[in-house]
Amino acid sequence: MKGSDVEKEVCAYAERLGFMTIKFKDLARAGGPDRLFISPMGNIMFMEFKGGREPVSARQQDYMTDLSEHHCVDVHIVRNSEFGINLIKWLRKKDDLYWWE
Repeated sequence: MKGSDVEKEVCAYAERLGFMTIKFKDLARAGGPDRLFISPMGNIMFMEFKGGREPVSARQQDYMTDLSEHHCVDVHIVRNSEFGINLIKWLRKKDDLYWWE
């Protein structure tokens, strides 16, 4: 399955749960992840979608490493829909922990 197909499925699922799905483009730096997901409670996660064995470039790896060094930022490489959907489910459960805020 191509990364773009996986991206469509994960985005459709996330949007059904009330997430914002934003195509991420950093105009100042190459290698940013494909999508930014914002949960209904404001939790965020970045995802880079790749198909099968498609490699992650050095620029992408550097960018994701920089993001992950900020302790409240989650960034993941997603190669199949099931994994991406499980990440969205996890982020939604994180929302449930903070419903009172």
